[in-house]
Formats: sequence, structure tokens, C-alpha cells
Amino acid sequence: MMFLDSLVERHINEAQQQGKFDNLPGAGKPLVLDDDSQVPENLRMSYRILKMSGFLPEALQLRQEAITLQNLVHKATDADECSTYHAHLELIKLKISQTGLSTRFLDDIAYGEEVRGKLLGKDDL
Repeated sequence: MMFLDSLVERHINEAQQQGKFDNLPGAGKPLVLDDDSQVPENLRMSYRILKMSGFLPEALQLRQEAITLQNLVHKATDADECSTYHAHLELIKLKISQTGLSTRFLDDIAYGEEVRGKLLGKDDL
């Protein structure tokens, strides 16, 4: 395996010296990586392949839906609308918990939004 690693390193270094990595789209910008920390390490590659093919495991679809609903709850202007979104969010959180995943990521997102609102001087975000 060391031979393969050194071969790859050599090709990467040659490409860098030839400027093949210059002017790539997104150069100098942070990478946008999916948070797959809740996915067991031995399943991450399989999940990525499925996602790139347009398929997501149920637990990840629920997670994505929960994030969307939480954003809708925070941005709702009508009390009935907020209540409806919140009820649906609680149902999704229950389903996520039943898959064995944590819903703590929603607390982290809510905390981030709260901090962002205070930094921007807005308490209603």
C-alpha cells in the first residue's frame, strides 16, 4: 500500500507544480461538507453513494426534514402556522429517535440561530 500512496503523492505534487489545481471552481472558499457524524463510520461511503444517486436512508431523510421544519418554525409569522410546524417537527423527532439517532443536532442549530440573532442585534430570528 505504501507504493500506491507514494505514487499518488508524486502525481499530486507534479500536478501542483504544473498549476493544474490553480483556478479550480471554489478555490479559496471553504468546503461545504455534509455532516455525517451521526452515521456509523463503516456506512458513510455507502450513504454518500446512495445520496449522490438521489437516494437517502430514511433516517437521513427524516433528519433533513427536521432541519427544514425547524427553520420553518423559527420563520413562521402566524401562531397557527408555527404550531402546525412544531407539531410536525415533534413527530419527526420521535421518528428519528426510533431509528436510534440523536436529535441533538436540532438543539445545536437552534443555539447557532440564537447566537446569530444576538450578534446581528435581532432577538426574533
